[in-house]
Amino acid sequence: MEKEESGVIRYIILAILILLLAFLIYLLYQYAPSSYQLSNVSISNAPFGTVNLSYSVKQFYPNMKFNHNKISYSIEEACDEDKKASMIEAFRLLSEQVDEIEFYAVSTEPDIDVICTKKVEGTTGRNFFVAGEGGAEQIIQTGRYNVITKGVVLLYGSPSNSLKCSWPNVELHELMHVFGFEHSQDKNSLMYPYLESCEQKLDEAIVNNLRELYAQKNLPDLYFESIEAVKHGRYLDFNATIKNSGDIEARNIVLVVFDNDEKGESFPIENIDFGAGITYSVFNAKLNNRYSTIVKAVIDPDNLINEIDEKNNVAILEFS
Repeated sequence: MEKEESGVIRYIILAILILLLAFLIYLLYQYAPSSYQLSNVSISNAPFGTVNLSYSVKQFYPNMKFNHNKISYSIEEACDEDKKASMIEAFRLLSEQVDEIEFYAVSTEPDIDVICTKKVEGTTGRNFFVAGEGGAEQIIQTGRYNVITKGVVLLYGSPSNSLKCSWPNVELHELMHVFGFEHSQDKNSLMYPYLESCEQKLDEAIVNNLRELYAQKNLPDLYFESIEAVKHGRYLDFNATIKNSGDIEARNIVLVVFDNDEKGESFPIENIDFGAGITYSVFNAKLNNRYSTIVKAVIDPDNLINEIDEKNNVAILEFS
């Protein structure tokens, strides 16, 4: 009787050992690398065009703007009181017509430098705007915008035969160049290259353009420029290039891998400034299923980052 019981126990132990061995073999098979599979990639809404919001008076580049609505300026001490007053009045007139924009003075690191020490030799023989120059000195191209990070207005002595007006037409003209607007061929426009009349006014088209540009909320917009992936068993290697086409920095970015719609590993990514990008490499990311044929790489899947376009954050990887 005792021998029979011991035999049964041995069989039970053997069965348990066989089951454990089978389970270990299964685990090893599930997690062991296998032959490499290259993915076919589709990226959602990755290509996008930059819509030029400018109207009849074009900008030097599409959608030139500062990425904030409160814009700082500093006027050089060398400017005389008349030039200072005229420049301040130009800022006031523009913000009066475009409610979305405000200007304020600072002593250091302004968005717009107003300088009066530049000298110009000679004149054109006409009442050209040689009393000043202006422009966006630094621009960052993001794909959607050309973000102005620094502007300069140069004011200097007017030619002796230049037309004198009671309002700051020269200053406002140069300020419009800072905001990216080109010259106009309309003689009634303030942006006409020759000051032939004090009746020249700022184009309504420019005002409407500025209102539209600065009414838009300043946001980042993350997207996959490219992604390459290789799957080997239950593991995934990939290189992803992620860029920010918005006009402000994207922070606290997370990239998550899903396979067969099950959430997998998460990968924190450094902040990405506007117009910038990073290439992110991952090796041996563990998938939920060895036999997954559809894997998705998703930027910010919980939509914690407020973006311009929430629909272009997905890259789909298909494996045969």
